[in-house]
Amino acid sequence: MHKIGILVLAFFAFISGCEDKEENKIKTPKMQNLVGFILIKDEKSAIFLEGKHTPDKEDFQLSQDRLIKKYKSHVVILGLSQIENKEDLVTGKKMKVWFNTLKESDPPKTIIKKFKRL
Repeated sequence: MHKIGILVLAFFAFISGCEDKEENKIKTPKMQNLVGFILIKDEKSAIFLEGKHTPDKEDFQLSQDRLIKKYKSHVVILGLSQIENKEDLVTGKKMKVWFNTLKESDPPKTIIKKFKRL
């Protein structure tokens, strides 16, 4: 009889430990967005000038390194692996891009989920 009581207590202890707790749930980050200009684009990535800065005509002739030095904290490297219509992402046009996570690096990087021409 004593063994059955211990088994019942162990069973309830096990069951109570298996409940879903808020801290155990995987949280997916909310979509964030940026508005700005595409400066350079290739098949896998693009350089994005965020904010209210309008690029100069000469900026489109600069190398990636020179653009990053010129605009420092306003440049984001966009990964294009999760979008299908890459050809619609045009350099020199104002765009709004959506992403989940902005990785802290110099310059910051993100993989965009979708975009819209403004």
